[in-house]
Amino acid sequence: MTGADIETMERLLLAKTAYSTPQRLRPLQVVIQYDPTHPRSQSRLTQDIHQLDPSGAICKSLSRDAHYALQELGSCASDLVWRRALRETGMIPERHDSNPVKEEASEIRNLVENWDFSMPNTNPSSRGFNVTPKFSRLVQVLRAYEPCGDDFRGIILGEQAHPLRQSCIATIMADMLRVMTDGLEFLRPFAVTGNLPVIDVRYQADMRRGFETGKYNLLILTKTLEDLDIPPALLVIRYDTFESQLSFSYTCAYACLPSSRIVHMAENGNEEHRQALSRFSEGEFNEWWIPVVIHSGGVPIPPSPLTENRLTCQFGDEADIGSWPCIEDPVTGRRLYEHDALETLYRFVALAQKADSSGAPLLITRDVSVPQNQQAWVCTVTLPVGLSIDHVIGPTRLTPTHARRSAAYEACVQLYEHGAFHSNLFPVTLPHPKPDPTVSAALAADKASGNRCYPRKRSIFWSNSIRLHTRRLFPFVVCVDRRGANYAPIMLLTRQPLPHIPSFRLFFPGTSETVGNLRAPPLELDEQRMEALYLFTLRLCRAISNKPLVCHLERMAYMFAPLKLPEQVDASSLDPVHLTDYISWDTVELAGNTWMVKFDLEELRTLPEGGHDLVVQDRSVEFTRRYYVARLRQDLTPLSKPEDSPREAGYANLVEYCRARRKCFEGLSDYSQPLIEVSGVTVTGNHLNPTTRVATEPVKAAVKYLIPELSAKFTIPASTFRTALLLPSITKRIEDFLIVHELNANLFCYSIHENLLLSAISAPSAGFEVDYERLEFFGDSFLKYLASVYAFVTNPAQHEGALHAARQRIISNKVLMQNADRIGLPQYIQSKPFSHKVWYPPNFTVDPLSVSSIADPAGSGDEIDITADILQGKPDSVSRDEEKNASNVFKKKKKLRDENVTQWLGDKTIADVTEAIIGAAYMSGGQDNALQAAKALQVPIPLIHQWQDFRRMALAIPATSSRPLREGTTQAVEAIIGHRFRLPHLLAQALTHASIDGYDATCYERLEFLGDAILDFLTVQYIFRREDHLSPGAMTMLKGAMVSNAALAALCVSCGLHKHLHFDSYALATTFETYAQQVEAKRLEAEVTAEDSHPRQHWLQVEPPKALSDIVESIIGALYVSDGFTLDGAEKFFNQVLEPFYDRHITLKTLSHHPTKILFELLQSHGCQQFELVKERGDSTHETRCDCVIHQITLASATGATAQAAGRAASVLALDALQCNPEFLSRTCDCRESRWSNKGAQARIKRMLVEIEDSGNVE
Repeated sequence: MTGADIETMERLLLAKTAYSTPQRLRPLQVVIQYDPTHPRSQSRLTQDIHQLDPSGAICKSLSRDAHYALQELGSCASDLVWRRALRETGMIPERHDSNPVKEEASEIRNLVENWDFSMPNTNPSSRGFNVTPKFSRLVQVLRAYEPCGDDFRGIILGEQAHPLRQSCIATIMADMLRVMTDGLEFLRPFAVTGNLPVIDVRYQADMRRGFETGKYNLLILTKTLEDLDIPPALLVIRYDTFESQLSFSYTCAYACLPSSRIVHMAENGNEEHRQALSRFSEGEFNEWWIPVVIHSGGVPIPPSPLTENRLTCQFGDEADIGSWPCIEDPVTGRRLYEHDALETLYRFVALAQKADSSGAPLLITRDVSVPQNQQAWVCTVTLPVGLSIDHVIGPTRLTPTHARRSAAYEACVQLYEHGAFHSNLFPVTLPHPKPDPTVSAALAADKASGNRCYPRKRSIFWSNSIRLHTRRLFPFVVCVDRRGANYAPIMLLTRQPLPHIPSFRLFFPGTSETVGNLRAPPLELDEQRMEALYLFTLRLCRAISNKPLVCHLERMAYMFAPLKLPEQVDASSLDPVHLTDYISWDTVELAGNTWMVKFDLEELRTLPEGGHDLVVQDRSVEFTRRYYVARLRQDLTPLSKPEDSPREAGYANLVEYCRARRKCFEGLSDYSQPLIEVSGVTVTGNHLNPTTRVATEPVKAAVKYLIPELSAKFTIPASTFRTALLLPSITKRIEDFLIVHELNANLFCYSIHENLLLSAISAPSAGFEVDYERLEFFGDSFLKYLASVYAFVTNPAQHEGALHAARQRIISNKVLMQNADRIGLPQYIQSKPFSHKVWYPPNFTVDPLSVSSIADPAGSGDEIDITADILQGKPDSVSRDEEKNASNVFKKKKKLRDENVTQWLGDKTIADVTEAIIGAAYMSGGQDNALQAAKALQVPIPLIHQWQDFRRMALAIPATSSRPLREGTTQAVEAIIGHRFRLPHLLAQALTHASIDGYDATCYERLEFLGDAILDFLTVQYIFRREDHLSPGAMTMLKGAMVSNAALAALCVSCGLHKHLHFDSYALATTFETYAQQVEAKRLEAEVTAEDSHPRQHWLQVEPPKALSDIVESIIGALYVSDGFTLDGAEKFFNQVLEPFYDRHITLKTLSHHPTKILFELLQSHGCQQFELVKERGDSTHETRCDCVIHQITLASATGATAQAAGRAASVLALDALQCNPEFLSRTCDCRESRWSNKGAQARIKRMLVEIEDSGNVE
């Protein structure tokens, strides 16, 4: 097509050519724009039918189809839905006089039969216009091809996300085009819908032959059928504009003839359509995908990710879909059907493929012979190198298309089962409904405190998993490598594969250890081993909780299996394919059958002293005290009196102790048996809290020796039981990550790193290792920056005050909270500490019958005064006559159970989490990713979809709005900031003061407003880089010092920018000169008196002119606008000028306040209130010693000639210690969780601060 032909086509269609390239694979493309479709009322026929069937009981599905047709094609199409239904048997029921419902159906049928249907009218100026503007433009395009006559071949490709819309729209569109005249008589349309074109070889052959011969010359396809083998066409119309690079590749494959054209239909003013089309331009789209679809996957896959909308299209009724084979993602509940598999496999391989791969074709389809001389097809999938499986052979199918889909589906199944299939590959079934602005997720509200009650999110993974009743289980091995203790790996066996769970830390008194994990291919277990693992899991969970837990096998979400590794094998070198070989089946069988076995006294005498992996019980009951075996004491007998055991100090020997303390003790059968030296088993605790404390010493003397004859061996080894006691904390963290996966999938398309997202939704009150405070600090600054740019762009003529108000309407806590509430965010927030006392695995319950029947058999007790509250995790028993007391204990626990399903949150907490998530999104994927997260959180910036939109929407600032600068000013300023202005007149506006006659200060104020937010964000980024573990309170103090007017004025003088300000005021000139001299004098004085190489903030005692700080902010704003709303120039200015200034002058130690005041403010910002400075004067010297004590731990000590000097020195050392050990406070302080705060503590802190002020050392 020549240039003249293109111009003619554009004039005829009122269209614009998107791009035309000489490349062979991409044909000429034209964009046809149509006016938006305004909301339309139902057609008169539909209204009359609704009057006859107001409840929709008779024609519900038809009414839905008529609504779809009305939206997409117009009222004419809506009426044609009813006419087509009348012709198809069963769509509108026949008359049946004896049934009132059938009588109404008969009236509807008569109404449709006698209706006068109108022909499609595509003239927008006509009163009878009964189609949508979109369909009208489609008709114009088709009319332009009338001269082609019988040579015309066209394809219309539509995409409807709703599972029931596709067939309806395609079929009715074909009906409308079939009856139209006036230049469309040459069309012979055919709608290709449903699953039949894929699986029926005869249907597929007839359709292809009909298109080749001209029986049909216009095929109407839906996106789900775009992989059919269809001959090329002259015209391919993308009726729906959507972002799918794979679908665009299919479109190019259809239009591979030399004269083929592609037409994109886009709505006027639709930003999403504009963005989708921009993705298909050069540089945005990898053309290697075109030969991939042309050859049906029979060529190497390019190692470049595919951009897809991932909205799946389903066939038939939703009830029918539910019975189709599918892979269900238990994390999100999304499903992958066979018709989605090919696109999903392409996406998976594109991400997994490496640039240096072998280049083998992905799909190889070949024909095979089947019985009755029928031809069939089989497809082989060759996967990239490095995966757990290398190739998959699909089942035999009757069409090549079906063979490829089936093989792709089988490959997805195997990848999923091997843990290589991420949840983000699952298609989204339907788009999320828009939130109702009038609906809140809060269950209740407390007006006094301002808090609201919300439901607590529980992962749907377990409920989705237990629907599968199968003996195929997916291993998840948990490994704890704690130095000085033997922790055996334990395997979780789930019904569905767990997603990727990052390693995490558990905390012990004074230390922490990392918990690793390993996912492996599924295991096939027989019924006998399933039953054995079920009984073992029950035993283990009952032992962990010391409660009679019960759960049916069908309801058990996961099972546990103990692993016993050979000496030469550690957990990191496990063979994932042969995990069953490592399972200790003897332990599984024994523990499943009983909780204890008696000691063989003769065997004990022959055993070595140490190396015993045993747990012993002091009584022969299930719920009792347990002890680890330290060693076997062959040198001691029950008649011995161990000197290192205070428990028996008042008795002649252990036998006499038992005679006095044990009920019904009748002596021993063997008084020469060796004793067992033991250590106590620590109870299950919260190992997710860094402030884990050492268990308090019991009031009674600890047990150190046990008599074997009066004890029993617990059937679970000590190494396994140690790990098992950590399982409540481990499964809680797994649950947390499952909730994170669900949130990430539902709102953020897996664009945020899971560790960062977990931090963002964790409140400080939860007591976890990380919380949202640092991310909230970062996200708050980014949100201010984003809202400022939005206000600047969307309010081009407003002054600074109006811009502040516009920004506040976007970022206020109330707005953030309300929007987060509407999308259901509060339920995901983790605000409560983990309570190990009420830990149960999913669907486990306490058996009340077992509780009421627990007894303390005569002679089995170790002490007479046994406590009997096993329900609180204390390892003792309850007598039979305490059934009523046990019931009361259950009632007391009801409140805890209620708190496990609800939580009270403040509005600010929800707003803080919103900001923290935005901060996490930025750290995961940068500026654009944070913008998309803000959009997902309903931050009100409706006109912006990507960052480039700011540049597109911004109005150009005219060069005539400012006076020209003095000669050489621009070059001098550019030399200072290290960047050249693309629009120099913006620098003139940034440097022109309002004192200039006739100058409108609005532009200057607007640049200052914008620069203030950008500087704030760049400063926060800098602090995060420099102080990567500093607490939010300390970072706030640093940022406040860095962006203050005083600091910026001093920086302006320091770098010489103040010399280039354009103003017309003698008083202002005098003020600038005086300030510059005073600041310089203070700087020299500070360098002389500085205690180290870092002079303090010398400028604080000089009052700064505000115009100097405004210069810095306005220049940053001008750089940002000049660079097309990017941070390139602003970052160079910051790195070259501001960062060295901050490095030299502003650190925690050089802040203006007294170091003790800084320390106290820092501790209070963390929530800590148990701290003090302890001063003591030496006896032999005249110096004073000062200790900084936090939670009874001396953090730093110093001496000085005076108490004030010692306090200052100790505070400086404490600040250094906190900066070098940023985890100290999170590991030591539990004031937030324990609610230690009270009026007495506040008064004590206030007195300490007053003492600082009175000392006269506050500068």
